[in-house]
Amino acid sequence: MTIVRVDNCGLGLNSDLTPEELGNGVWSLTENMRFNNGYAERFRGTAAVFTTPSITPYYIAPYATTSARFWVYAGLTAVYVDDGTTRTDITGTAPTGAIDNKWTGGSLNGVFVLNNGVDNPMFWGGDTGLNLATLTGWTGTWKAQAVRPFKNFIVALDITKGANRYPHMVKWSDIAVPGAIPTSWDEANPALDAGEQDLAETSDLLVDCLPLGDVNILYKERSMYAMSYVGAPYIFRFQRLPGESGMLARGCAVNTPLGHVVLTAGDVVVNNGTGVQSIANGAVRSYIFNNIDSTNYKRAFVTANPQKNEVWICFPFGSSETCNKAMVWNWIDKTWGSRTLTDVTYGAFGQINVGTSATTWAGDSEAWETDATSWNENEYSPAEARLLMCHSTPLISLTDTGTTDFGSTITATLERTGMTMGDPYSVKTIRCIYPRIDGVSGATVNVQVGSSMFPDSAPTWQTAQSFAIGTSIKIDSFATGRFLSVRFTNADYGAWRMKSFDVDYVNSGAY
Repeated sequence: MTIVRVDNCGLGLNSDLTPEELGNGVWSLTENMRFNNGYAERFRGTAAVFTTPSITPYYIAPYATTSARFWVYAGLTAVYVDDGTTRTDITGTAPTGAIDNKWTGGSLNGVFVLNNGVDNPMFWGGDTGLNLATLTGWTGTWKAQAVRPFKNFIVALDITKGANRYPHMVKWSDIAVPGAIPTSWDEANPALDAGEQDLAETSDLLVDCLPLGDVNILYKERSMYAMSYVGAPYIFRFQRLPGESGMLARGCAVNTPLGHVVLTAGDVVVNNGTGVQSIANGAVRSYIFNNIDSTNYKRAFVTANPQKNEVWICFPFGSSETCNKAMVWNWIDKTWGSRTLTDVTYGAFGQINVGTSATTWAGDSEAWETDATSWNENEYSPAEARLLMCHSTPLISLTDTGTTDFGSTITATLERTGMTMGDPYSVKTIRCIYPRIDGVSGATVNVQVGSSMFPDSAPTWQTAQSFAIGTSIKIDSFATGRFLSVRFTNADYGAWRMKSFDVDYVNSGAY
C-alpha cells in the first residue's frame, strides 16, 4: 500500500500538453473552476442586475459623473444608461449598425464617447434629460472603426472619408479643455493640435487601441505601435513595437498590473510596452483556437475581474453565435481556469451600486442550508470594481455573486488523467481517495477514479462515489492500470474548493 499526497491543487488547467507529462496539482480538464492561493475553487454564481433591457445589449461600460454613477449599454438600435435605480433611453438618432459592428468608446473629461463604426461617433454628458449627440467637430461624411479617449484627446482609427477608406489612418482631435470634449478635428489648421497619420509600414489593418501608462498602444491585426504625446508641432510620435503580435478583434485587450493582456490571432499575450510574452502557449492556446467559432470569432472580447485578479478571455465556443466560454487567467498565481457563459455578448468592470443590497435576514432569498454568502454581505458594494456582462437574452448580469447561475446549479468539474505516481511502467490499483474539500457542510461532491494501460488512451471510469463535505473522510473505489485518473464533480448547490487530496494505491508490478 502506498499513499501519495497531491499537494497544491491550485496549479491550474493545462489542456494542451499530454496528461502524462503534467505534474501533480495540474489538471487536464476543468469546467467552472478557478485557481488561486493554492486552491482549486468552484466559481461563484451569476445574477441579473438592473432593469431587464428592452433591447439586446452588445456593449456595456461604466461611466461616472460628479453626481451619479452610470452603466451605459448599447444595442443595435438604442442606447441606455442605468444608475442602479432608473433606466433612461438616451438614443436620440437610432444607430444603424449590425451585430459585428462592435461598439467602442470611453470617458473623456467627464463626457462619454461612443462609436459603432457605421454611424457618426456620439457623445453624452451625463444629463439624463439629453440624448446622445454627434461628436462636436466631426465631419458627417467621415466614419471610424474605433474611437477611444487618450489623455485630453479623442483618437479614431481606420477612417473612411466619403467613399474612400484609409484603414491605416490614426486621426486625433484637437486637445480638449477640462470638462468638455474637443471642438475640432481639422488636421489642416496649424493653430490646432488635431492631426492624422497613416501607419502603413505594415499591411495589416488597424483594429483598436488601449492606453498603457503614458503611451497609447495602437493594435493592428499583426503588429503594434506606440503613440506618445510630444507636443507641438508634431503632437504625437509613433513608433513600431517589436514582435508580430496584434489584436484579433476590437475589445480584445484589457489593462492589468502586468500590462495589456491581448487576444491575438493565434495566442494570448502580455504586452508591457517593450515586447510581448505568451501566457497561453503550452497551456490553453491550442484549446482556445481549436474551439473558437470560425465564423463568429470576432465577437470574442477580453475583460477583467479585478476582485479576483483575473482576466477573462471570452469567445464563442464550437458553433455558438455568442460567447459561451471564458478561459480565465489569474495574473497573481499565473494559473488558467475555465468558466461556462450564458449567451454573453460583452463584459466590462467598474463600480456598481444597486440600491440597498446588503444581505439581511429578510433580504436573503437563498435557503439557509445552501447559502454560502457572508452575513450582512453587500454583493453590490460600490467600494470595489466588479465584472458585469450583457447577454442576448436580453439581460445584464453581475458575476461572482450568489451560488447559482440565474437560479441553476453550477456544475463544476476537476479532472486529471494520465497520473503515473512517478512510475509510468508499473500497473497500479487505486483503492481509495482522501479529498480535503472546503464548502457548505452537507453538500456533496462526486468522485470518480479511472485508469488506462497506455499513454493517450481514454481512461475507463468507475462508478462515481458521493463525498459529503463535513462528514466523509474518503471514497472507496478500485481502478487498475499504469495511468490513473481522478475526477471531482459537484452534485448539488454547494460552493467548494480543494487544496489537496491523497491517493491510496497498490503497485502490482509491470503487468
